[in-house]
Amino acid sequence: MSPPSRRKSRATLDEVARRAGVSRTTASLVLSGKASTHRISEETHRRVKQAAQELDYSPNLLVRSLQRGRTHVLSFFNAFRLRTVNDLYMDRLSTAIERAAGKLGYDVLVHCDFSRPPEETYRFLNGGRADGLLLFAPLPDDPLLPLLRRSRLPVVLINARDSAGVLPSVRDDAESGMKQVAEALVTMGHRSIAAVIEEGSDFRDAVPRVRLLQRYLRTLGSDLPEHRIVSYWSEKGRVLQNLLRETEPPTAIFCWRDWLAYRLLEDCDHVGIEVPAQLSVIGYDGLHWPATTRHIAASVHVDLDALAEAAVHLLHQYITGDREDYADVAIPVQLRYGTTLDRVHASG
Repeated sequence: MSPPSRRKSRATLDEVARRAGVSRTTASLVLSGKASTHRISEETHRRVKQAAQELDYSPNLLVRSLQRGRTHVLSFFNAFRLRTVNDLYMDRLSTAIERAAGKLGYDVLVHCDFSRPPEETYRFLNGGRADGLLLFAPLPDDPLLPLLRRSRLPVVLINARDSAGVLPSVRDDAESGMKQVAEALVTMGHRSIAAVIEEGSDFRDAVPRVRLLQRYLRTLGSDLPEHRIVSYWSEKGRVLQNLLRETEPPTAIFCWRDWLAYRLLEDCDHVGIEVPAQLSVIGYDGLHWPATTRHIAASVHVDLDALAEAAVHLLHQYITGDREDYADVAIPVQLRYGTTLDRVHASG
């Protein structure tokens, strides 16, 4: 058998039929696995299969999908509209989505071109190439949301709620996570608490998490004053010096995400602050980012596998018609102490 030629276009069903010496219909029946039900001989079956192999023929999946009404492909769109190098969170989440989709027989189409205007992006998302869309972390005013609410495309938001209550969502339970942080800090005697965020960038979870911490601390008789919420980007290595120069320096600092917690722990090592004897540090997400510190940051652990599986499963239900009602699913989280959270020491 000669190797297939390097052709510019795909082999067609008509070409397979001509090489096998059969009709187009017969070739189609053989290649779709229906030969036995239409009494097609074994010899004809063999010739069609051999012709298809010699021509390197594969059926047009787009045409077949249109005929069957399913592509078995899910779209994934990151509403941050960027993907930075070495983004541990997105690497883990993307992998979890791939695994979850594969279990249900789906491939994943990841949209990477963020230069298109919203209407064009919507046409790509709703153009029939995928059965449904996983939309990660859109802001309430994301221009895609009004378009998606009016469409028939099944959509599930990840780590965002639809303010209109139309598009279903799956998210980590930040309310529970920040309540656990507040309770742990107060129980361990921390009354002087600070928070570090990253202003000036599109980190949309930072402020909501800090506001939740403020709320739960107040219910427990403690506080996180506004002047104790500082930006790491604007002060960087001076964050610790500025905070520790205060009359009553903090004994605990909450960092809105683990990447920042590990940067702060490196700063502690650099200036000689003992963690957690002098200062407790807490992050969020449960990810161990590469860092020079020996510590494992205390963190609100989010099970990204559970998050992805719940999102994919919910989207599958909408695709198959097994579910039509609005859903807002919160994935449980758990505060893990690591090596950076402890009681306030007598000398603190």
